Amino acid sequence: MADPAISYDYIYPFSSEFVSEESGGRLRLAASKIEDKFPYFFEGEILQPNVTAQMLLNLAKIVTTRFYYPPNMLRRIIEERDPVITSGGGFLRFEGFSVCAGAYARVDISPDGYRGEVVGKGTTNVDFNAPTRRELALVRDGSRLTFCVGEEELKLEHEGSSLVERKVELPKRWIKGFVEVQAYQAKMKPRFVLSGQEVLRFLRSLPRNVGSKAEFYVVPTGNGKSLRLSQRADSSGEAVKIAGMKRLNVLADLAPFADRLEVFATDDNQSTEWRIESKSGGISFVLTITADLYRGFSGEGQVLSELASMDGAFEKNLARVYAGLNWQSCIKADSFGSQIGSQIGIDQDSAGRSLATLGSRGLVGYDLNQGGYFHRELPFRIEEVESVHPRLIGARKLIEKGGVKVQGKVDGVLRAEVEGSGVVHIVKIGAGTEAVCTCPWHSKYQGKRGFCKHILAVLMEAEDGE
Repeated sequence: MADPAISYDYIYPFSSEFVSEESGGRLRLAASKIEDKFPYFFEGEILQPNVTAQMLLNLAKIVTTRFYYPPNMLRRIIEERDPVITSGGGFLRFEGFSVCAGAYARVDISPDGYRGEVVGKGTTNVDFNAPTRRELALVRDGSRLTFCVGEEELKLEHEGSSLVERKVELPKRWIKGFVEVQAYQAKMKPRFVLSGQEVLRFLRSLPRNVGSKAEFYVVPTGNGKSLRLSQRADSSGEAVKIAGMKRLNVLADLAPFADRLEVFATDDNQSTEWRIESKSGGISFVLTITADLYRGFSGEGQVLSELASMDGAFEKNLARVYAGLNWQSCIKADSFGSQIGSQIGIDQDSAGRSLATLGSRGLVGYDLNQGGYFHRELPFRIEEVESVHPRLIGARKLIEKGGVKVQGKVDGVLRAEVEGSGVVHIVKIGAGTEAVCTCPWHSKYQGKRGFCKHILAVLMEAEDGE
């Protein structure tokens, strides 16, 4: 059964502006339609049509694929193929998740990848239906391919054909996926870089007929200029763990167009990112996957601590930092924090933390290539973010029924007792992100999938008690 979709509001009308033209100029008002035409915030001809089409087809392939089927679920494909499209800072970005939410894909088109004008800024999400995918499959080098993106639709024009995709509702698990994936990306570090023929060789060598539970390690060879798969990690400590190989196989279709492959991973290999840069430049394809095939980003909990530990003062600072966003394509936490912090009177660390928290609300994404956030506002109400996190809801219920008893700090470690199902759990929270709980959830995952509801409840109770 498909996840329910939710209603949403757009809160980002495009900016009014004066547009220069050969005849002189005109004032373009955000609230009006010009000559009864829909006001697109991006209109441009794609300079590398074939590569762009292939990357978008691969993104469409990912968002219509369920790489993992839970044991209690019928094997049926849920047809949801609604990429989120953002125009800001000169970039046009297409984002989406697989049906199981275990793979995130993004196509970035930089100003070098199109010829046209960005007449506004905004985000929308549309359905990539069968006619659009068929038209993209017909695109070749030398074709004329143009995109017009507005708040309500995407129009694709190719060799005389014109297709329009309308705005659709965003699935609930995509909301959780978007706010979680950026939390992983912000923690990733570069591991490997391949270029030229080595990219093609490695991607073509990926096995296609392996079991869903098979695990591999990507290890460097030839002084780091090549990569190979191994069934165990090497002694260098650089190996990147991969499970669910069929997710990575999607990249093999893009091998002929790839000039550069960059691999990123978190320190604990809980998530990896694979970025392909096209030979022609101006366009790239990003694939981010979870450590295990059965794990979806929508089920992770990396942002829960950010959502739980916010007081009134921090909320006020958060609003000020949010006001400084202006659809930038790259927002580096240090420089942005220094700039905004001096303007609104908060320290750089608080401004940087505010950016991470805005990510937990879907208001920014993360671009590892540029090493910073990009402004993107997902089409849902901010207050609905918390409603899709069961652990956060459970934590608030524990507090409401008086099930949390904070006992104070000993040697800098906060200790508390939290009611469970017929048992009392002991929670200890130290400096930074150090936290332990005696519940089965924490024992199983050791914090790798975010905090359990008991730790979250203590964080919120302690915050309110200060």
